[in-house]
Amino acid sequence: MQRRKYIATIGATVSGLALAGCSDSGSGDSGTGDANGNSGDSGSGDSDNSNEGNSGDGGGNDQSDVEILNHEFYEEEFSSGVRGTAVNNTDSELSYVEATATFLDADGTQIGEGLDNVSDLAAGREWEFDCMFTGQDASRIDDYEIEVTTGF
Repeated sequence: MQRRKYIATIGATVSGLALAGCSDSGSGDSGTGDANGNSGDSGSGDSDNSNEGNSGDGGGNDQSDVEILNHEFYEEEFSSGVRGTAVNNTDSELSYVEATATFLDADGTQIGEGLDNVSDLAAGREWEFDCMFTGQDASRIDDYEIEVTTGF
């Protein structure tokens, strides 16, 4: 009986420590796009600059630790998802950066999610991410939301 109690205590402690390390995320950036090759929040279809502003209070001088430079939806023979580029805007290395894409159908229902991550992103360095859709029917994707965050 003591062995089970010990294992349960260790499991709860390890889970708590893992969650504590992951829950503190730094600043990041986000954007949206559609499955027709249009990216950006403005709806203009300009795929060269997908981010119309930085996260923060809208003051213009606020800059995210990580900024999305561009992103676009792709559909190939055996895969589909969102590819893009993000940059570390800080003066120091970021130990962990994650890009997450949320895939939506025409009704706005979430039908899948994809993610990519990188460790030790150097100051000022750009990172190419690929958030692959792992669902069954990529033809249902109408829109997506993309976000990059820092953590750990």
